[in-house]
Amino acid sequence: MSRAISTALQQHLNGAVTTTCRLLLFTLKDGREFGLTTLDRDVIYQGVTYSATNGFDPSAIASDTGLSVDNAEGYALIADVAGITDQMIATGALDDASWQMMLVNWNDLSMGSLIIDGGDVGQVNLVDGVSYVPELISISMRLRQPIGHFFTRKCRATFGTDAEGMTGCGYDADPLWLSGTVDVVEALDNQRVFTYTGPILDPVPNTARVRFTSGANAGPRLYQVEAYSPVARAVELVEPTPFPIAIGDGMDIRPDCDKSPAQCTGYGNWLNYKGYNLIPVSEADAVLTPQTGTAGGLLGSFVE
Repeated sequence: MSRAISTALQQHLNGAVTTTCRLLLFTLKDGREFGLTTLDRDVIYQGVTYSATNGFDPSAIASDTGLSVDNAEGYALIADVAGITDQMIATGALDDASWQMMLVNWNDLSMGSLIIDGGDVGQVNLVDGVSYVPELISISMRLRQPIGHFFTRKCRATFGTDAEGMTGCGYDADPLWLSGTVDVVEALDNQRVFTYTGPILDPVPNTARVRFTSGANAGPRLYQVEAYSPVARAVELVEPTPFPIAIGDGMDIRPDCDKSPAQCTGYGNWLNYKGYNLIPVSEADAVLTPQTGTAGGLLGSFVE
């Protein structure tokens, strides 16, 4: 991340009086951009409108050569940034977003900007449905992430992701999605249980995922299916959705992967299997870790 500064902006900063402000840019995973500024009026810079708000505390941004925890939090009302809604936040639109903070001369934006810091957006908390607090994690925190392999009998890859990386899968799961429409919602559990009209998963998978394409829960977030009935087209989710599911909501459903060698082979993706299924298991009565002990000794069959 370059922190080069233009000669004009440097000369302005060297002066006795400055007209600078800070810009905070959020870039969502789908490419959309939203901005905040510390100025008391909106700033339009490089095609992005930075909304005037006291949405973050510049003094909270700090760097440390020892790579200690380096982060801050922003704070903004939902109405402060056009385009960002409580529905977007609750359904995961800000997940995996990145941020960048810049210093500019708001009176003469042709001077360019000085990049102060940048990184990833961490946890985003929604407060009473009217404001949100995004955690701003510095890019230096990536260097603190554990890198290396850990050994598991089942695959540790995230199904449907690129093959690269420790959790990369390499299988294209997009063609597996089947589209449907919610037609009945469980009255006492309207954020987890529903039925839909549309094609069924055949054969019935061990595990599945759902995403909503319209309605209050529409967004990129995937929900794990706990129970699925192909006859009734009934779906029960593991966790509740942020908002009640409504009749007429569009949804997609697809099979997931149970991380077993057999299913990975069935998908024709064995070369990307990221597990160690031949690790000997311990004696059942001497093991406390789930899914590692079997009755029958070191060479017994692995228990799912």
